[in-house]
Amino acid sequence: MSKATVASENYWYRPVVCTTAGLFGNVVLSAGKLVFGFLAGSAALVADGFHSLADVLSDFGILLALKASERPPDQNHPYGHHSFETLGAIIVAAFMLLTAGLIAKSAVENLVRGEFLHPEWPALVATIVSVLIKEVMARYTLFVGRLHNSPALLANGTMHRSDAISSLAAAAGIGGAMLGWEILDSIGALVISLFILKMGVDLMRENVMALMDTMPDDELVTEIGVAAQAVGCVQEVRSLHVRQRGSWYLVDIRIAVHPDHTIESAHDIAHATEDRIREEVAKVAMVFVHVEPGDRANFQHCQDHPDLVSPPISRPTGQTTD
Repeated sequence: MSKATVASENYWYRPVVCTTAGLFGNVVLSAGKLVFGFLAGSAALVADGFHSLADVLSDFGILLALKASERPPDQNHPYGHHSFETLGAIIVAAFMLLTAGLIAKSAVENLVRGEFLHPEWPALVATIVSVLIKEVMARYTLFVGRLHNSPALLANGTMHRSDAISSLAAAAGIGGAMLGWEILDSIGALVISLFILKMGVDLMRENVMALMDTMPDDELVTEIGVAAQAVGCVQEVRSLHVRQRGSWYLVDIRIAVHPDHTIESAHDIAHATEDRIREEVAKVAMVFVHVEPGDRANFQHCQDHPDLVSPPISRPTGQTTD
């Protein structure tokens, strides 16, 4: 069974279902971390709880982005609304940067003032449980994101993964503080902020570059070119530009065909090229084909159109027919 079939048939692999499951999971985790963090006296766990709370807000943003991206093209948005997914990913990255800043500020203030909490064992148990749950959520969301080529889900999965890493750092800080090195709890919170900052910056850069029409991976571009070149009567692919819009791609391609084709035949070849690319390459939303005159002496690529069954008859200059 292909990925596309799995994605369309399995209820739990739908983007909205995946994001909704993550939303409920983050609500439970953020509430649990904050409660245990305050009761058990752990700055690292409280910081981790606010990170999960930021996840809840980002999940709402992702759900709105997914819903908006599904709207069909209209007069004002002829290319569709797929970019809402990329915007959703940027919102997630912004939440990560904001969260990193707030956590770092609190940790640095505690270190400067020498104010250290004394966490108890429930805080350590809570962080270990959080690591396990968030890693499961991250793998699930990243899998569905790759299945649908969804930047919004991939961003959300990255945020889940950053939460798992931050919980792991919190566990190390809490464990050290329980052994008598109270300063490690605040240091753990600071380490969490650095992890989140790095992931947020990478995520922001990747999705901003997508909005700037950066070409996707060479492998995808090559796959599109091979599909176009395989169409009967296409002599060569002269240029190929690909833009990502959310989880989909827009393709601009220039092909060369024999210059003696009729306009009707050239039109048919352009449509055949578009159909071939969309059939063989996943997640291509639109293909814009520009046809140019190619090599007049090259007939071997085209036997499908009656206007080029045999070379045209050449006549000496000035010769007329009766």
